[in-house]
Formats: sequence, structure tokens, C-alpha cells
Amino acid sequence: MLFPVIKIKRDEHTHIVGTNSHDALFIEGNAIHYLNLQSMVGTQYPEESGMYFAGRELDEYSSLPYVEIEMVTIEELIEIAEQNMIKQTESSLKLHESFRKYLESQKACEEKRKEDDVSDTCGMLF
Repeated sequence: MLFPVIKIKRDEHTHIVGTNSHDALFIEGNAIHYLNLQSMVGTQYPEESGMYFAGRELDEYSSLPYVEIEMVTIEELIEIAEQNMIKQTESSLKLHESFRKYLESQKACEEKRKEDDVSDTCGMLF
């Protein structure tokens, strides 16, 4: 049994549908469409959203004259899920490290303002 791996392309970025909690697929007019529930844009109007389905490129042995959706085995699907998990974990760790550095800088700035007896932040966001 094979499973479809549906991919969405926007600009140079491609992602697999279902790897983000905001991903949704819906059917309208007997066609499947993708919708990002956070931004409420998707493939229904690709000229406006810039979002398109991405698939396996055509080759000389292709049985269809269209771009095909990639089909994978359960083992390949598990490998894709593992790679996605690793990528998301690395992104999360990087985000947490950046925020930790921000908080350290914020604390240092607060201490410096206290030393100089400056209470006005001049509208800065900290």
C-alpha cells in the first residue's frame, strides 16, 4: 500500500501538508484544495496566494501528462516523519536559544538603566 505525500510550494519554500498544525485540505468542486488556517490562504486561488501543489517532476517514463503526487511506502513515510521531527526539534532549539539571549540582553539593559538612574524607556519594547 502506498501513501500520498502532498506538498505545497510557495516561493522557494516547499512543505508537506500535515507537518504544520495550521494545514487543512478541503474538497470543493470535486477538487482538493489546501488551506493554511492561520493565514486563511491556500491553493484555491494560486495567482493570489502564490501557493501551488508540488509533486514529482515528469520524466520520460511517467504514465501521466501531469505533475504527479509522490506516493511512498509506510517505511518511507516513517523516514519522512523522522526527518521532519528532527528538523522541527532543531528549529525549536534555535528559537529557544535566540529567546534566551534576548532575555539576557533585556536583563543587562535593565541593570544598566538602573545604574545610570534612567527610568524612561523612550517607547522601547522591553
